[in-house]
Amino acid sequence: MEDVQENQYELASRWSRIGAAIIDSLILSVVMLPLAYFTGGFDGISQNSPVEVPMTYQVLMAALGFGLYCVVNWKFLSESGQTVGKKILNIKVVYTDSSQATVQDLVFKRYAFLLFISYIPWIGGLIGIINLLMIFGKQRRALHDRIANTKVIVS
Repeated sequence: MEDVQENQYELASRWSRIGAAIIDSLILSVVMLPLAYFTGGFDGISQNSPVEVPMTYQVLMAALGFGLYCVVNWKFLSESGQTVGKKILNIKVVYTDSSQATVQDLVFKRYAFLLFISYIPWIGGLIGIINLLMIFGKQRRALHDRIANTKVIVS
């Protein structure tokens, strides 16, 4: 069932989408993990009682990570609807009518919306799980695909 076709384009496999997300995360972690370490983000991890990381720090780091994500991927997203991970795995994001999606829709509707909604206690985690599980539907469209009216196809 991995060879689903829609509007003459082959939908990307679930594994290639997950792989692209992992690659993109690894690229960002090269900068974000040392930054978090040197700014005290890991303080208290080895202690027996958990240390609460201030919400302002979490939001600041999320904004920095999002900014870095934009810097790394903006050109590819605007030219071909691909992040670095998607480019490596030969998949891309298009609108559901298979036309090229705008970089603004990709960045703000697909990525920023879910990033910042994840900080809402309980609701953010629940929406994150729903987002992930929706990729297992017949259309292989996660919540962020539906919000941005996009799909991921083989390029």
